[in-house]
Parts: sequence; structure tokens; C-alpha cells
Amino acid sequence: MIKKTIAVVFLILFGSIDMASAFQLSPLGTEAERRFAKRWGVAIRAEMAISRVATHNFSEPVHETLTQRIFGCDGDWVDCADPDLEYAGPYVIAGVRWNDDPAFMLSSGEAGNLPCKIQYTVSFITQTSCWIRLFRDAEAKTRTNPEYFLSPGVGTYMTRSHFGDLQFLHAMASKDGETASQTKERILMWAEFVWGIVEGKYKLNTNLRDIQIPGWQNHFANGHTVQELFTMGRPWLRPHIKEVAFGSMLHLIQDSFAQGHVDRREPTLGQVCLNGTAPVYGHIREFHSYSTQDHEKHKMADSSEAAHQHVQLHDPDAINAGKRLREYLDQSQPAPWSDVHQFLSECLLVVDDDNHQASAGDFH
Repeated sequence: MIKKTIAVVFLILFGSIDMASAFQLSPLGTEAERRFAKRWGVAIRAEMAISRVATHNFSEPVHETLTQRIFGCDGDWVDCADPDLEYAGPYVIAGVRWNDDPAFMLSSGEAGNLPCKIQYTVSFITQTSCWIRLFRDAEAKTRTNPEYFLSPGVGTYMTRSHFGDLQFLHAMASKDGETASQTKERILMWAEFVWGIVEGKYKLNTNLRDIQIPGWQNHFANGHTVQELFTMGRPWLRPHIKEVAFGSMLHLIQDSFAQGHVDRREPTLGQVCLNGTAPVYGHIREFHSYSTQDHEKHKMADSSEAAHQHVQLHDPDAINAGKRLREYLDQSQPAPWSDVHQFLSECLLVVDDDNHQASAGDFH
């Protein structure tokens, strides 16, 4: 009865919301997130119940299912949906969830009259109503001006990754008209960064503004460190930053197979790369942008049903791609970025036309 009441209150306060995510995430988070949320008291636990009916990208554990299968879960689709299974482990799962839910701090002037506790980090699990109100505010701003969050430094990591210049975290273009080569370069830029963490090149205390990757300074010049980017308010993740970074890369790669994000051709049987040692995945016709998409259509393409259908009908698929990335990780030491880059560029992210411009695709 209490949960039903909370759901009704949620719908009255927030209505329905569709979000610019790719495959969806568990609305209840991981055990570590739930333990942390308990410190906040009954109100936050109630908000976690609200999250069951809340938002489209926190509706089903699709990313968690794909990741558990990448790490060896071979049961039925629903059997691999638990984010707390030991196959991938909590730190990889935390990284997989980070792309959609990067924790952040608000300044005293940002929250206004919103139900936010500015002394704590904001995430979907720990400050659900605050997170949703901030999201809706960002959605309203971009409805008026689709490029509102494209200016450097405008918005939080959450709003920028859903509506602004960081949409490459989801294998999407930042706006209509962005060329396929530009989007691919930004995806590879992020992949190089997280792989640098995996290799140990970038440490927790590495300043983001000091990273010398082409194009990086256009997005990350705010003075944060690697620790602040990935583990703000989540100290239990810090000793496991390499696993968190790898999880973020898996999220990005999984997103590149979501139809609302990328228009791929069917994989061609027998087409290979890397001297015949790996398959070529479906060629990319277009990276979509979210600004002019129909949110409900986008939501349907991100569902558990859509992801399950993808892995049944495509070979190679998103799970195969994740397992191949694991091969670069599961060595005496991680493979060099040059090897990973070659796989991503020549096998996984092969673009038909570098100059093709992003659009809503069939999701108007």
C-alpha cells in the first residue's frame, strides 16, 4: 500500500518522463548503492521505491544483463539481470551504471527551490526527486534551445551526457548535423581515456585538464581529477578505479548497438578484420542525435525486449563485442591502447560515410 501511494505521489509530482539513455538500468541500483542510500533515512528509501515507476532509463536492468553475460552468465536472459551477481562484480557494474548516473555536486545557486541536499552528491539512487527535477529542468531548456548544454562548462555531467556535449558517452552525436567522423572521434577519445585508466597511465589524482588527448580539452577543463569524475561521494569505488573505467567503456560499446542511438547494417557473414582474427560488426550508417527524436520511440528501442531481440538476431552482437574487449583486459597486463584502438576503429565502429550527418533517424 505504501509503495502504491508513493507511485501515485510520483505521478502527480513528476508525470511521465522519457530520457536520452540507451539500454536501460536497474531502478534499484546495486547493493553498495542501496547500503549508502540507507544512511540518508526513510525519505531516501522511499525515493528508491518511487524509482520503480520513475524513468525510462531506470526501468529495466538491460545494461546489467548484457554485462553479466559478457562476464560468463549463461542462464536465461532474466537469470542474468541481477546487478549483484558475482560474474561482473560490483565495480564493473558501477562503471556500467556511471555513464547514465554520474554523481555530482550542486552549488548553492543551482538547486533553487528543488528538493536537493546540496551538501551531498546527487545521483538517481540517493537523491531521486532532485535528480528527476534537475533532468526535467534540463529537458525544458533544451526544448527551447537544443544547444543549451553544448557550451563548455554548462550543466552537470548528468545533463551534459544526456543533452549536451558529452552524449558520446552513449555513442550519440551531440546535435543534428554532426558528422559521423566527429562522433566517432569523440567516442574513441573517451575510450582512449578510460583505457588509459585501465592501463594505469591515469591515476586517481590525475587532473583531467592535464590529459593530452586530441579534443579532450573541449570537454574536460573544469579542474576535476579522475577520482572526482568517477567516484565523487563513492569512496568504496576508488581502490577499483580500473574496473569502474572498464565498465564505462562497456556501457559505451553496448550503447552503440541500441537502435535509438546508432543505425547499423546487418553484420556481413565472413567479413573480418585484424588479419582475420576478429569479425567486423555491422557497419554504421548514422550516429543519431536525441534533440529531435520522439522520446517514446527512443524508449521502446532501449527496452529489455529490444536488447534481447538484438542478441538473438545478430552475430556478432553487443555481448560478443564486450567479450572481445575482455580479451584485451584479461592478460598478464592490459593490451596497449593501440591494439584496442585498432579493434574499435576497424572492427566495431566502421562508418559507411564519414561525412554523413547525425539526425533523429527513424525516431522523429
